Amino acid sequence: MTTMQVAVWYGAGRENFRLETRERPSPKPGEVLIQVKKCFFCAMHARAVLVGHAKHTPPVIFGRMFAGDVVAVGDGVTHVREGMRVTVNPEKPCGDCFYCQREEFGHCLFPTKLQSGAMAEYVYIPPTLVQGIFELPASIPYEFAAFTETLACILQGMDLSHIKLADCVVIIGDGGVGLAFTQLVRLRGATKIIVAGKHDESLQQATELGATRTVNISKESLQEVVRAETGEYGADVVIEAVGSGQTYEESLTLLRSGGTAVGFGGTPPGTKFQGDPNLIHYRSLKIYGSYRYAPHHFRQALDLICTQAIDLKPIVTHEVPFANLTRDGVDIHNQENCRSLVINF
Repeated sequence: MTTMQVAVWYGAGRENFRLETRERPSPKPGEVLIQVKKCFFCAMHARAVLVGHAKHTPPVIFGRMFAGDVVAVGDGVTHVREGMRVTVNPEKPCGDCFYCQREEFGHCLFPTKLQSGAMAEYVYIPPTLVQGIFELPASIPYEFAAFTETLACILQGMDLSHIKLADCVVIIGDGGVGLAFTQLVRLRGATKIIVAGKHDESLQQATELGATRTVNISKESLQEVVRAETGEYGADVVIEAVGSGQTYEESLTLLRSGGTAVGFGGTPPGTKFQGDPNLIHYRSLKIYGSYRYAPHHFRQALDLICTQAIDLKPIVTHEVPFANLTRDGVDIHNQENCRSLVINF
């Protein structure tokens, strides 16, 4: 029996996240086996290890954001060959349900999802997801390709923002997601891009990536800066990329009349915030929540990465060896200067 190492989550508690030896799968007809090279360990994973996660029932092998090499191909697969460097779209909407009929694919009721995650030395791709395997140029590092799904989610947020040429956009959050939004907002044509956060190094990189003004909220008032930068009107668009009740509430107060707020950050269960209904009513605010992505967003994200239209070097900041993941992953991810953490196999 050929074996592999996998990281299995058995529920809340560091002791319940551990490496195990399992049988390495062999691809059946229509399947593909990939040797994982890089896989992201994100905030959801850290939170699940520490306090659990309502949407996941253990035991689970996490890992949707990954890239690697094709090592075996089942009968009947024609567009994938052994040796290809690839990344994979880990889900496919059904196309027929209530939400898919309305092209709201992120809320598909019956999506096909990657069942066995990529926090493992090998991952098999079922026939239903094989068409979502994409070859990578040799020039693109595995860790950049593994960011594709996250960038696809960000692109959906961009579509909901309806940013126009010469808009003023406020991005709340200077982590990896905030820095990705900064670049996309610039590409979309905004001429005033205000990035708010708490980390001077990240804010400096935001400037290098296209921000026209940064705000360290521990040192100055974001409200005052936005008023000064917009002639007291407020921003055309505010993107919340932190995930806290306080920043969600503040987002609405930064908008001009007719402005648009995009809530991208996920918050811990039970988070509440207070808002002024009259602020929404009299200012005719447009408020969108952004969750998941549509298939075309994944393709767009991969194109942006493969053409190097977006710079991921400031975003992919930390690595952890797979052998040390269950011991060190949460602590490295939660370091103040970690914008994203990739597992190195």
